[in-house]
Amino acid sequence: MSLLKRWVRRFLPAPAGDAVAWEIAPVAMGFQARVEETWRYRKLWWFFATRLVTQKYQGTTLGIFWLFARPLAPILISTFIFGKFLKVPSDGLPYFLFFLTGMSIWHLFERSLLWVTRSVDMNKGVIKKLYFPRVIVPASAAAPGFVDFFIYLGLIVVGACYYLYTDHRWYLAFGPGWLVAFGAAIGAVLMATAVGLFTSVWQVRHKEVRYGLRYFTRFWMYLTPVIYPMSQVPPHLRWVIYLNPMASLVETFKWGLLGVGVFPGLPLLSTAVIILVLLLAGLWYFTSSEAAAVDEL
Repeated sequence: MSLLKRWVRRFLPAPAGDAVAWEIAPVAMGFQARVEETWRYRKLWWFFATRLVTQKYQGTTLGIFWLFARPLAPILISTFIFGKFLKVPSDGLPYFLFFLTGMSIWHLFERSLLWVTRSVDMNKGVIKKLYFPRVIVPASAAAPGFVDFFIYLGLIVVGACYYLYTDHRWYLAFGPGWLVAFGAAIGAVLMATAVGLFTSVWQVRHKEVRYGLRYFTRFWMYLTPVIYPMSQVPPHLRWVIYLNPMASLVETFKWGLLGVGVFPGLPLLSTAVIILVLLLAGLWYFTSSEAAAVDEL
C-alpha cells in the first residue's frame, strides 16, 4: 500500500457499507528507514524497561525486600553446598565472594535472556493496537536483569567489607580492570539480546519455549566457570570450555573485579565476533518474522 493511499484511508471517511481494513505497518521500508524509525521511537525503550521492572515487584507484600532476598537466598545455599560441603576451590578467595561474583554476570545473562524471550508475548496488548518498531520491545527487556545485577554488585561490596573485617584483607581489585568487567557485563547483555531475538519469536508461536529455556540455561551454567575456577580445568581442555562464549565473559568479569585468573584475550575476541554475528542474524530474523508473529498474538 502506497503512503498516499494509507493517508487517504486514514483521514477520509469510508463509503457507507464498506468495512475499513486497518493495516499496522511501517510507513517506509528498508534498513535505513527502520534505523531512523527506531531512533524516532527511542523514548519507548524507557517506557517498556520501567514497565517490566515495576511489574516484576508490583503487588508483593514485602516489596523492595525481595530485591535483596531473591538473589541472596540461593547464593547462601549454593555457597554451603559447593564451598563448605563439596570444598570446591576458589583461587584463594572466600568461596562466597568467588561464587557471588561469577553468579552476578551469569544471572545478568540468564535473567536478561528469559525476559527478552517473554517480551513480545508479555506486551501483546500494546503491540496489537499500535505500530512502533517492534525490536524496541526485546531490546528494552533486559532492564530487570540490570536491576538484579546492580543488587549483586552491592552484595559483592558488602561481602568484601565483611571479609575485610574478618580476614583483614580487601579482595576487590580496584583499578582499570573494573572497566573491563563492566564491558564483559555489557557483552553478556548483548549475548542475551542476540539469542532472545530468536527465542522471543519462538515464544509467541510455542508457549513452552521459556520453560525449556530455563532448563537449558541451567545446564549451560555448569558448562561455564561460575561454580568452579578455570584453574581447575586441565590446560589441554580449556579450549573446549572457551567454545562456550559465556566462559570468557565470566572469566573476564572475575579477572577485572577480583583480580583472579588470567585475562582470556583470544577467547574474548572470538566471543565478541560470535556476539556480533548472532546480533546481526537475530535482528534480521526478528524483523523478517515479526509481522507473522504479531498475527499469532
